[in-house]
Amino acid sequence: MKGNRLIAGLCFLGVIWLGSVALAEVQPLPLTEKDCIKCHFDEVRAIHSQESAHKNEITCLDCHEGHPPAGEAVIPECSNCHDPADSTHFSTPDCTGCHQPHAPIITDFAVLGDARPVCITCHTDINNQMEEIPSGHSQQDCTNCHHQHGLAEGQSDTCTDCHEKHAPELTRTDCLRCHRPHQPNRYIWDTEIAPALCGACHGDIVTTFAENGAAHQENLACTDCHQAHPPREENVIPSCSQCHDPAEKQHFAMKNCTGCHNPHEPKKIDFSGVKSVRPVCLSCHPQIGKDMKKHPTAHAQQECNQCHRIHGRHLSCLDCHEGHDDSMRYEDCLKCHRPHYPLPPAFAKKVAPRLCGSCHEEEYQAQKTDTRSKHGRLQCIYCHTRRHKVIRKCRTCHGEPHDAPLHRNFPDCHKCHGNPHHLKK
Repeated sequence: MKGNRLIAGLCFLGVIWLGSVALAEVQPLPLTEKDCIKCHFDEVRAIHSQESAHKNEITCLDCHEGHPPAGEAVIPECSNCHDPADSTHFSTPDCTGCHQPHAPIITDFAVLGDARPVCITCHTDINNQMEEIPSGHSQQDCTNCHHQHGLAEGQSDTCTDCHEKHAPELTRTDCLRCHRPHQPNRYIWDTEIAPALCGACHGDIVTTFAENGAAHQENLACTDCHQAHPPREENVIPSCSQCHDPAEKQHFAMKNCTGCHNPHEPKKIDFSGVKSVRPVCLSCHPQIGKDMKKHPTAHAQQECNQCHRIHGRHLSCLDCHEGHDDSMRYEDCLKCHRPHYPLPPAFAKKVAPRLCGSCHEEEYQAQKTDTRSKHGRLQCIYCHTRRHKVIRKCRTCHGEPHDAPLHRNFPDCHKCHGNPHHLKK
């Protein structure tokens, strides 16, 4: 009897001890960050796969505050941290349709479908740009170009993935000198653009500029004048006065500069289609205007482009006038006549007597055949100096070779010696 009681007591104590052990085994222990990976390896690996704020700024326990059996498995709302009041993007529904919380940076936009309504909640400035200047780009979904979130190589297409290059040597960097990806039709230069790049679209103009650009080509790049490009309106075609100050020169104050000058070949001027050029010409060539006013002739009544069809060029006298004889050349005309004031004739240092004889044939023949004196060996301009109708006096060369009474009685040398062109001794 006593033995049975002892066994019963021992059994009771054993049950109490086993119950205590069982309760000790289910007693929850405090979790640490290191514990999560023991069961949730895939999630921890995902969160460490990206340098995101979810990895660098918070821990698992910041989001998952409880865990069975001590607590409930809590899946927090994104809005707990991302307050919709802070950003339009945070008010977008179905966050997990794009973002995986353990790797929130999107690595494949192909799964997003129509992503633009979501993208522009963060990138409102880009949306505004595309609406300001519409282009083919503004009609596309963002995922057509952007395959991943970010700007690193491969995360988005380059221009030449869709567009043919203007020239084979162009790079994406060259594209961006003129085009903005979200506003490709808005041309803004951040740096100087080499004319070769402009030539990709404006080849004829750049070739003309390189060949005949004069000081413009030597001192300027295209973007020094063209500071913008259509569809922008300002500074696309600059005013000449930006460089050529009207206060510096009368010519710069003339209106309608492009009526004569093509800015890409400013000195290659075709006057043939311009009606009145004389006021403009004289603003650069004032001395010619003074000469024509001082010596009025039929030339002074004409427009400059009657003779000067192209700037820097001129017609020959013989294009309008017949020569004094058939042997005359343009250079011969200039020995006696000045184009802007052909009368009175003004002689060069050397004028062949035959040229004088083309107008003064009788004197030329007499000088050439009848005169046996030294006069026959002289150039006409030796006596007829500087200009037409100038006649030297005999005393200029001969002084008074006779006695004084003879000169007093016969002051006119010609009465004894005859005409100087067929002189009698």
